[in-house]
Amino acid sequence: MKKSLKLALVAALPALALAGCSDWLTGEKLSNNPNKPTSATSEQLFTGIEVSVMSLWETYPMNLLPLWAQQIAGVQRQWRDYANYLSSTDNQAADALWNQMYGGGGIADCRRVDSLTTASGNLVLRGQNRVLEALLAGTIADIWGDVPFNQAAVSGVVAPTFDPQADVYAHVEALLDSAIVDLASAQGNGALAADVLLANDIAAWTAVAHTLKARFYMHTSRGADSTTRFQLAAAEAAQGISTPDADLNAVHTTNAGEANLFYSFLTGPRAGDVEPSNVHITIIADSTADPDLLPVFYNPGTTGLFIGSQAGQSVGGEVSSFAIGPTTPMPLVTYAENQMLLAEAQYRQGLAADAQTTLTTFRTNVGAPAPRIPAVPNGLLLAILWEKYARLFLNPEVYFDYLRTCVPNIPVPYAPAGDFPFVPARLPYGYTEEISNPNLPPVQPLANANFPKNLTDPAGNPCIEQASRPGP
Repeated sequence: MKKSLKLALVAALPALALAGCSDWLTGEKLSNNPNKPTSATSEQLFTGIEVSVMSLWETYPMNLLPLWAQQIAGVQRQWRDYANYLSSTDNQAADALWNQMYGGGGIADCRRVDSLTTASGNLVLRGQNRVLEALLAGTIADIWGDVPFNQAAVSGVVAPTFDPQADVYAHVEALLDSAIVDLASAQGNGALAADVLLANDIAAWTAVAHTLKARFYMHTSRGADSTTRFQLAAAEAAQGISTPDADLNAVHTTNAGEANLFYSFLTGPRAGDVEPSNVHITIIADSTADPDLLPVFYNPGTTGLFIGSQAGQSVGGEVSSFAIGPTTPMPLVTYAENQMLLAEAQYRQGLAADAQTTLTTFRTNVGAPAPRIPAVPNGLLLAILWEKYARLFLNPEVYFDYLRTCVPNIPVPYAPAGDFPFVPARLPYGYTEEISNPNLPPVQPLANANFPKNLTDPAGNPCIEQASRPGP
């Protein structure tokens, strides 16, 4: 009886609302939900973009990229499959990544900040924002190739067209050029306290923009204009990040929800899924010969030695552990990357002496001994690329460098998938885009145009994990 009465009263509420005064449940705190804002300032949106970038770069599926470059080893559950190229090359692997990079906290919010700062005249903040948009858009092109840019996040466009990968890189370089002009304009105060990454240091933002320009010139350096690309990369890196103090890192605290996300992964319900990689440990210990670098990333195993696992298979109880804590910063764009971009660009222009000086000076500045140059063809180039691989821990650049150079020339995983006996060279478009955008390319390549496979590594050895890849 009581239940029937309650149901009748609930059913009567809409009629009472219509029959009574029309404004009895209206008002500022009744009509508007204070916990669901309908607008945000450019500064608030900018902070959200920075936080989103940090979360994107530290979590799945972005972590697949250094995993495939064997900088970490997947050894349990899904991560063992990922290390063996299973369950990671379908249209679900990158769906959330695509949506977040284009949606809120990604390109869509970057475009909103651009509009707001143009209207308000805060061109310095517009420049900071354009640096982040370029980081996102360039990485999107790296991962997927042909992608929306001109029509991305445009109001009223529900099915954006896909721009050719080369055009997207050109747009990214132009975006960074405009960011550098904005940052030098002194018009506006920038993000002020809303900048959680670089504390509104405009000189640091400018240096990051130059390093990103060098990065994307290097990513597109395997075409007919490679000499020009190396010259451009060197010129930009010369103006890039010149000290570790100006690194663009993901920053963390011990506050709830602000911890390093890779640390949270290691200590959460997926603990044990990944372990240190013997490839990364060996390159640090033998190739770069920097004894102080191993403890930065790892704790010794039970034998007191630094021991890593093979992709897809743990070595067991002797394996080292990660020296990653809740406040460990993670590299996004850094001094180490910039100097190795400069050194590589110099070497590839035939300026070997300059390249060696750049590498040696970098190691002196970070307290490392003189570099070890192997006595093999292109030994200096190998030393430069090994240095970069060793230091850019969990940064997707190590994967893009591997696709570009076959360094390191990684071994076959423990149990490679039959359909993928080679390192996956791109992520497929996500299923959400497949079912909603008729402009999506009907045929997806195994690799993007700017990363054709290498048959050999720089020393002339067969490129184990690329040479067997079908197609170019």
